[in-house]
Amino acid sequence: MQMFKRLLWVVLLIVFVSGCAKSPVESLESVRDIVAHAYAAGATQFAPGEFQLASSALRAAELQVESGDFRRADRTLELARRYAGESLSLTIERKKQRAAEQKEIAEEKRLVEIARERELKRQSDLKDQREREKRLAEIEENKKAEKAKDVPKSLPAVVAPVLLNHIEVRVGDDLAIIAARPEVYDDMLLWPLIYKANRDQIKDPKEIFSGQILVIPRDRSRDESEAARQEARELELF
Repeated sequence: MQMFKRLLWVVLLIVFVSGCAKSPVESLESVRDIVAHAYAAGATQFAPGEFQLASSALRAAELQVESGDFRRADRTLELARRYAGESLSLTIERKKQRAAEQKEIAEEKRLVEIARERELKRQSDLKDQREREKRLAEIEENKKAEKAKDVPKSLPAVVAPVLLNHIEVRVGDDLAIIAARPEVYDDMLLWPLIYKANRDQIKDPKEIFSGQILVIPRDRSRDESEAARQEARELELF
């Protein structure tokens, strides 16, 4: 009788140890890692259905392990593993898709901004052109007004303007407008002479600034003047 009891205890101990050896603890930890990784990747946002199924299956497997139902726990863990893997794959795929969509939206915004800047530049250039035409028209009107004045007989018919050797740039001026003034050259096509004489402060002939003091070269030959006119016609900057 005593020996029978000892054998019974040995059998029970073997059954208990065998049951513990079959506990899916390692599988449980592995699935927990996959679910945690899916969560960290954003599966709750990008694949909420699959992630919920994975979480529910994992929780069920944990309860089954706690109750010792290891066979059911193994099957449930496989489900949890599958759903967790699907949620992770969908999350990665959908995040890539969203990144591509955001890149496309950013490109569209960039193109719209470029188009807007070009339109603003076009409007600014048009405004500058109108201002320039207005200034040239004023110069022509002033010339006509001077010619139309009654000049006393004791004075010469035409009073020559005082030629300037330096001139200050005013708002709305460009090199052609300056060259067209009677006190400068009275010829807008001679603007290249002013540009070349002031290269130290003019980098772009279309960009001069109010307040600049420009040198007006006077020691030019007829050939130099004609060359400047030809250059102005070819460049067509103004």
